[in-house]
Amino acid sequence: MRLTRALAAAVLLFASDAAIEAASGATPAAEASKEKTVEVGDVLRATTDVSLDEAVIRKGSTVSVSRKSRAAGRVYLDVALADGHVVRAVPLANIVKSFERVED
Repeated sequence: MRLTRALAAAVLLFASDAAIEAASGATPAAEASKEKTVEVGDVLRATTDVSLDEAVIRKGSTVSVSRKSRAAGRVYLDVALADGHVVRAVPLANIVKSFERVED
């Protein structure tokens, strides 16, 4: 009896979430595109003035991701600046806060 109630509650919960998403116009594809993933080769535009290492990237300037690595459970990116200088081991969290991907 408890199992039946638990399953019924789970079905109702799932159905209500699906109904809310449908009413708001959200689709799984739209939700997936909102994810903040950055891959090697992506071109990123600064949304604010950012200081990376000793370089200052002004709002609207672009950088490209040249390498992605993991260490101690964190993701780090190497980014190439317009002048060719590469800033190494920038935490992904810093990139996500200050940059947006430039779509082709």
